[in-house]
Amino acid sequence: MCGIAGGIQLSSDQLVQMLTSLRHRGPDGDGQFSVEPFRCGMTRLAILDRENGQQPFASSDKRIHAICNGEIYNWRELRIELEQKGHQFRTQCDTEILPAAWFEWGTALPEKLNGMFALTIHDAETDTLFLARDRCGQKPLYYTSRGSFLFASETKALAAAGFSLEPDPNHLSTWLSLRYLPEPFTLFKDIVTLPAAHWMTVSASGEIQSHRYWNPEQDALHQLPTDNLRSFDALTRSSVELALQSDVPVAAYLSGGIDSALLAHYIKDLGADPATVSIGFGAASDETQAAQATADHLGLSHYSTQLSPDSLRDLPRVIQQMDRPVGDALILAFDHLAQHTASLGYKVALGGEGPDEHFAGYSFQSAFLKAQKLGPLGRPLAATAIDALPSQLLDRLTNFPASLGLEGREKTSRYLRDFSSLPFFHRATRLHTLFEQFEVKNLLQPDLFAQQEEHSIIQSSSDGSLSNLLAQQYSHWLPDWSLIRQDKNAMAHSLEYRAPFLDHRLINFAFTLPDGKKVNGKTDKAIWRELANSHLPKKITHRPKQPFYLPLEHPNWRRPFLEMAREVLAPSELSQHNWLNSKTIEPLFDAKNFLPLKQLAAIMILQIWIKNFAEP
Repeated sequence: MCGIAGGIQLSSDQLVQMLTSLRHRGPDGDGQFSVEPFRCGMTRLAILDRENGQQPFASSDKRIHAICNGEIYNWRELRIELEQKGHQFRTQCDTEILPAAWFEWGTALPEKLNGMFALTIHDAETDTLFLARDRCGQKPLYYTSRGSFLFASETKALAAAGFSLEPDPNHLSTWLSLRYLPEPFTLFKDIVTLPAAHWMTVSASGEIQSHRYWNPEQDALHQLPTDNLRSFDALTRSSVELALQSDVPVAAYLSGGIDSALLAHYIKDLGADPATVSIGFGAASDETQAAQATADHLGLSHYSTQLSPDSLRDLPRVIQQMDRPVGDALILAFDHLAQHTASLGYKVALGGEGPDEHFAGYSFQSAFLKAQKLGPLGRPLAATAIDALPSQLLDRLTNFPASLGLEGREKTSRYLRDFSSLPFFHRATRLHTLFEQFEVKNLLQPDLFAQQEEHSIIQSSSDGSLSNLLAQQYSHWLPDWSLIRQDKNAMAHSLEYRAPFLDHRLINFAFTLPDGKKVNGKTDKAIWRELANSHLPKKITHRPKQPFYLPLEHPNWRRPFLEMAREVLAPSELSQHNWLNSKTIEPLFDAKNFLPLKQLAAIMILQIWIKNFAEP
């Protein structure tokens, strides 16, 4: 619901400039506190207690000051607990509990919170700044210690304080492999993120200490395992009920899939009457009709919007507002959907992120498990069979609407042949990445490739279990790929995005389940589908899974996309920074199939980002 910013030895004018750059995140007001040498502030998107919820909040003796970006969903429960300890409150704002909560629990505070947040607390007694981020990284927090300590919800606020945003090419290899850069690193020199599920303290001298306070695998060990559907239903309903808190109207994103359909069911069942909103692309990946049918079944008002090829020209703006590049042109859809929802008069939108991560709903997760089961003898045989398949037949064996083509067939075959020799991280991710290491090497200029630093998470070992694969997603895939696309594009239009199914209680529950409750034969998200079947008709729950992607291979999209790509990736443009090899990129301009077009889109997004921040 806000943007936050601050630092050490900031002038009042510098903080004002930082907050001005975050005005889109909070157009309804601002506030700040100053306790030398710290100065911190926020911009407000008023959602709870719109009259009295102005931040910062301070303890009665002014010892503790707090600001928060996001929503603390269990604030009422915590408020009752704090009142029993003698604390008093005057508003109905969730952030007001933070000074008292810090007084009682100190650095254990984030573990008490259920919500999405990036918060800052100053304690005059210790003269330290405490910063924390929610378990899944739904709300961003960047900081730098170059010069003096600065932090903000977006990197543009650091620039507004006078910090120079300089691209750092030393992690491009990892970025190209994943199309995002895992936390805490960014592609900016001397700027890092506070990772999800972490807190940090900053002393007056700028000394930093950090700590991870949550790990889904370890947290689940303290829960009693149960696969009782009634208990699961009650927990899921509770998660949605908490996330519905708002003093302004709430909308819900709706696709044709079961995740958003189940979310809409719970919202309706809880007595709310939101509008639902969907987006289409005018191609096989369009789900607007299916979304309309779900809304009609539930008796909800529904709005849909279409993304046209003309929107490709919005890419530079969308890349700029996201701070960190994510190599998928689908970011245009998240931007357009948020813009449309905000234009309907909404400040809050709920969406269905989470079940695919908790219960293994992605196709690459199923492929990983199948490859494991094939064993060292079966994988080469399967690769040989795939090599012999016509590409058209391979397309029929997948649930993707676009043609995988020769490139997709070869990628799948290589994955199976290389599986035994791959580190666990690459076994788990290579089917949803676009560039393998030999392709990355060809894309980067030789001198630049030689100096690449591989992210430590890629080097990490694992026991190879499904649970470990899922746990890794909460460290990087979820915050750095999925959630950044939602938060940055929603907040650019002063819209708060909430994901009820990312409630940590649901995640912990998922990690107590045996693998068979997640992937059962050919059925993914098995227990989730069982829950959906208990509430929704088969015409909704048995729809074929429809991947959400931008149909660049469609004739209406392919031509303008390739025209723009040739313009952005012209040799004269690439030579200005000399990071990418134009000779390697040139063959992609003849692309017709899904995989090379996606590769071209990722490269184009990276080049636009470089141009935005590295103009000579």
